Amino acid sequence: MHDSLVTIARLVRADLTKLSHYWVVIVGYGAIAIIAVPGAALTHFAEQAVKVTSGSGYDFAFSLMIRCLDMSASILFVMMCILFSIDVANSTVKYILTRPVTRTELLLSKYATAGVMIALTLVLLWAGCLGAAWYYYGLGDLTENEYVIFEAGTMFRHVAIATLFLALGFGSLASMALAVSSYSSTMGGAIIIGLILYLFFGALALIPPTLGVTVHWGGEAHLLPYSTISFPTQLFVPMYVLDNLSTGIPIESWWTWDILRMTMVSVGFGLFFFGVAAHRVRKRDFAL
Repeated sequence: MHDSLVTIARLVRADLTKLSHYWVVIVGYGAIAIIAVPGAALTHFAEQAVKVTSGSGYDFAFSLMIRCLDMSASILFVMMCILFSIDVANSTVKYILTRPVTRTELLLSKYATAGVMIALTLVLLWAGCLGAAWYYYGLGDLTENEYVIFEAGTMFRHVAIATLFLALGFGSLASMALAVSSYSSTMGGAIIIGLILYLFFGALALIPPTLGVTVHWGGEAHLLPYSTISFPTQLFVPMYVLDNLSTGIPIESWWTWDILRMTMVSVGFGLFFFGVAAHRVRKRDFAL
């Protein structure tokens, strides 16, 4: 077990070193930083131009984060699509497998690398959104007429919880990206096929939300819309919950039907694409 962890850690370090030299990754993270930081300033100036003021720094940060996710998710997905194809295109994978590295360790290292990329993306986005909110409005206690609605510690605790759910949603995207990458022999092919799949699943969100099946949970009947199969859109669910907090609506529990549905869908698609990637990595002849 310890040897496997060491091997995976070394593979992740090698992956991060390689990624830091590819323009796709450099430009991608540059775009995410631009979306988060200068984008926050432009949003503030646009609000001022139309005489609109956010109710609080948290209101500004959360609404901005929703906008940032909309654009950043697709950028991160494209970057994760090249994780396997880099090694295949450069024939690096053949040399990796001649060493005491199993195919399972190789696959898990790619997931670990994707996890690092997801964490970096979330740090960049929150730094830009919360940093701008602090600069323009402040991030102290949430108050109204000098009455403290929520203390700052409460707000940041819920931000941390929302971030964990965001990471879960990004994890399902990473799983699809790695499944695509494991089948491709070129980075360009992985990106094109990945974008087609991403747009396909995104388009499924257009299915009317009134269509679905009824399921029972917590003693109540809930609608499970067919549009939920558009799992990339589930990224926004925790932010919609968090966005209510800044208006003074308390979050009694994070374990609501919407969050449960998001968790089931994200985990389900994540495991499905993990199975696809694992089967491909186990059967593929990387010597060709």
